[in-house]
Amino acid sequence: MKYEVFWKNPGYKVRAPLKKDIECDYLIVGGGVLGVSLAYFLATHQAKNIVLIEKNTIASGATGKSAGFLTLKGELDLDSIVKKHGMKKGIIFWKGNHEGLNLMKNIAKKEKIDCDAENLHTVYGMLPYPSHRFLLKEYEIEKKIEKTTRWLSGDELKKQINTPLFKHAILSFDHGLSVNPLKYTQGLSQVIEKKGVAVYEHTPLIKLQKDSAETPHGSIKFKKIIIAIDVDIRNKKVKNRKSTIIITKPLTHAQRESINMVENKLVWDTKIRYHYLKLTKDSRILLGFGDRIVQKEQKNTNPHRPHVEKIKEFLKKLFPQLSIEIEYVWSGTFGVTEDYIPVIEKKENKISVGGASSQVVCTMVAKHIAYKLLGIKSDLDAFFKD
Repeated sequence: MKYEVFWKNPGYKVRAPLKKDIECDYLIVGGGVLGVSLAYFLATHQAKNIVLIEKNTIASGATGKSAGFLTLKGELDLDSIVKKHGMKKGIIFWKGNHEGLNLMKNIAKKEKIDCDAENLHTVYGMLPYPSHRFLLKEYEIEKKIEKTTRWLSGDELKKQINTPLFKHAILSFDHGLSVNPLKYTQGLSQVIEKKGVAVYEHTPLIKLQKDSAETPHGSIKFKKIIIAIDVDIRNKKVKNRKSTIIITKPLTHAQRESINMVENKLVWDTKIRYHYLKLTKDSRILLGFGDRIVQKEQKNTNPHRPHVEKIKEFLKKLFPQLSIEIEYVWSGTFGVTEDYIPVIEKKENKISVGGASSQVVCTMVAKHIAYKLLGIKSDLDAFFKD
């Protein structure tokens, strides 16, 4: 078993750190999917003089350690959004989430980013609880918006995924995207560079003043600064959580048939957030677990052993017909808020954002922030106005 991240991008060339004093209009701190996407949206709307700095390498944090498992549901259910924010604002967020997913699909295609992108359906499954009322309610509210959504049980469910664990599920069409998250974000960083964005890696922010940022070997004078560093954001609403991912050895065609995963799809378990499943491009099972708040001493534990044992146990229950060896395992830390809605704080010429919970939401929020900076009306204005 290899205790390392499965995702690789061998053709990527790391950029040199900043080694001089510079000036810019927009300084973006953080080279994860949110920061890089923000630079992309600014640049594609003709913003000039944009600088992005990353303390390590692009996508070396939560982004590059994620599953590349992009869906509209999972972290935050539609029913939960509506309950908290009302139907009108809930639908605004849902449609924004839809747009975030479509943006990632279209960017990967338009910019020719080689990241193993696959458009997939999603199966939102439920373990055999005393009641399936929660899932049914989610189905009913989604069905009003997404006319193609289907309720699965019995043989219909077995056709989608052959497991004894799920008794009911929601099948949502074109609600998912699978990518290599490292290749996607690093590829997008190469796109923004071609659009004129200056990107510096191994360039941490060590001191921030009103209109200047200090790095180890140079200062940056800016007009606007956007802090997009997620788990390092200093906001009490954003909590550090840890997720662990395992990847098996490749499945044979017969093994894929035995679990009814010849056609790939994204699978969520509704009981435990971040219990999710997909197949990689080379037919490996990727299975993730965990959204536990981590203490400071556990933050860099890799892999998180209790998670690994739970994943092994879950895999056996999920597919008892399979005998498959785990080849890769790793853990990553990411930031979320209690309600899984990102925090966006604006103070004078500074915007801080964190706790976006998923890369789809990161992309959605990146476009929203870019529009706010450029004075363009955003569909999410009504949702984030509070």
